[in-house]
Amino acid sequence: MSRWREAAVSELADRFAGGFDEALSGPRTVGREAEFPVVTRDGQLADVRELLPDLMARGDLEEQRDLEGQVVALEGDSVSFMLEVGLGTLEVITGPCSDLHALNAVHDAGLARVVQAASRREWRVLGMGIQPRATRDPAIMTPKRRYGVLHGVIGDAWLWFCLTASDQVHVDVARHEAVQASDLANLLAGVTIALCANSAVHGEGPSTWCSTREAGMGAIGGAGEFRHGMPAGPAETFEQHVSRLIQLPFLMEKRNGLPFPVDEPFEAWMARNRVDYRAFLLHEHYVWHSARPRSRQGTVELRAACQQPPEGRHSAAALHLGLIEAHEVLAEWVVGLFGESAWPTLREWHGRVLREGLEAVEPAPDFLKGVLGHCQAALEARGFGEAPLLGPLWRRLERRENPAQEARRLVGEQGLDSLLETRSFRE
Repeated sequence: MSRWREAAVSELADRFAGGFDEALSGPRTVGREAEFPVVTRDGQLADVRELLPDLMARGDLEEQRDLEGQVVALEGDSVSFMLEVGLGTLEVITGPCSDLHALNAVHDAGLARVVQAASRREWRVLGMGIQPRATRDPAIMTPKRRYGVLHGVIGDAWLWFCLTASDQVHVDVARHEAVQASDLANLLAGVTIALCANSAVHGEGPSTWCSTREAGMGAIGGAGEFRHGMPAGPAETFEQHVSRLIQLPFLMEKRNGLPFPVDEPFEAWMARNRVDYRAFLLHEHYVWHSARPRSRQGTVELRAACQQPPEGRHSAAALHLGLIEAHEVLAEWVVGLFGESAWPTLREWHGRVLREGLEAVEPAPDFLKGVLGHCQAALEARGFGEAPLLGPLWRRLERRENPAQEARRLVGEQGLDSLLETRSFRE
């Protein structure tokens, strides 16, 4: 490593690490960024911008606009609503909260507002990870300038973001554990997919993938780039995390607040310009690993879960909080099972669960049962009564059928309309 690069990595890593508290001040807090597909009665993509006036009616939200003057979010004290890449997706943002029950109450109240606004138009809000009828098309992309820039740089793989809906969770972490907790959650991203994949039906019929969302967006970047999903391997330290990220192409820079395409390694961009921490934060925002340390929030963000069906709508958040609470115990347990082959073994299994879900042969006997057991014990130790929220995941494991597999079965037996009825949230 050149002296210039070593100094640049050290400066960026120090500033990035500084966003995390040295120690937790109490039990881990948790927040949620939950995306929902919104469709017409027959499942066609609906333009969520039409819901914004109804959501504003109570007077407790403030409009947020971009530099071009269009509304991009409605922000409130307890809940916010944000337009996503696709015109048919609305994001409900809640937290941080002290425990999952508090988070779920705020989330459900926010979601109820969306469902009520959609119902006035006879639209549906779906507990699915992808639009059921729409296909990739620039015409359904929210007209934000930065989205157009990213589409130009990335190509049509970017358009999966127009269709998909994730259930992302932020968990509070201390500085010394942020990278290690992210490493563990990335290593176990296949666990989340096996239990929570829910994007197997789109474009009128079943996909070959249980998680079309993860499989499609995994195509972003060149061979060996690992820009989306499970990364190449563990980072272990902030310096290694930063060093890995700056090798990836910098997709978009901002000049006077406006986005412009770049598409060269971030370290090359820095060498031509300067060591710029704000530019680094913009760069790392567009690296979509399944788990990533977030300096701005002082959290680990976990991203691998599709949006869940109504009856299991809080299960992914419970799983992800459990993974972070148990990350030290789980890391030791996984090494005991697989030794130095943990990453290649679990990467190969990750590829199989993308297609097969809970039908995929586990990488070790009762592997999923072991992970869920550690997560349950960690949630029980918190003392907030959160462990029962894992119930839907235990039942999926017992049936060997995740929401994606169930969706395929329902469509095959009863057609898409039946799936829409099952996956629609009710007032």
